[in-house]
Amino acid sequence: MSIYSETNAQFILGLTNLSAILEKAAQWAKENGKSEESLLTAALAEDMYPLVRQVQITTDMAKRAVARLGRVEAPVMEDNETTIAQLQARIEATIAFMKGISDAQLDGDDERQIVVMAREHELRFTARNYVYKFATPNFYFHFTTAYDILRQAGVPLGKRDFVGQI
Repeated sequence: MSIYSETNAQFILGLTNLSAILEKAAQWAKENGKSEESLLTAALAEDMYPLVRQVQITTDMAKRAVARLGRVEAPVMEDNETTIAQLQARIEATIAFMKGISDAQLDGDDERQIVVMAREHELRFTARNYVYKFATPNFYFHFTTAYDILRQAGVPLGKRDFVGQI
C-alpha cells in the first residue's frame, strides 16, 4: 500500500465518521426541538464558514486530493445542500467516487508535480508534500471544524464519534 492509497482510506474513514456525526446531529435536533437549519448555519466564529460549508469543503478536499493523486477528474458538486440528508448524499457520492479509484491508480511517483489553484495563485507541490502539507491538514481542519460546530451547538459528541468505533 502506498501513502496515496492510505490517504484515500483515511479520507473514506473520516467521511464515514462525519456521516455518522451528522446522523447523530439530525437525531439530536429532532429530539430537542432544534431546526436542522440552525445547525447547518452555525459557525464557530463570525469570520468562519458555517457547518454546511465545512462539510462541503471536507468532501471537496477528499475527492479532489484522490482525483489529483489518481490522475482523474473529480466529480463536480453544486454546493447547494440545505438539509442534513442532502449533505449525507454528498458524502455518500464522494465515498463512492473514492472507492472507485484503485490502488494501482494511486500508486505513483513521490516527486510528481501537483498543482492546486488557490484564490490568488498556483500552489505547487510534489505528490508527497501535497498529501502531507496540504490535502491531509485541510481535510482534517474542515472535518474537525464541522465536529466542533456541532459540539458547540450541544450535540453530544465525543472522541469516539470523531475517530469512529474501534
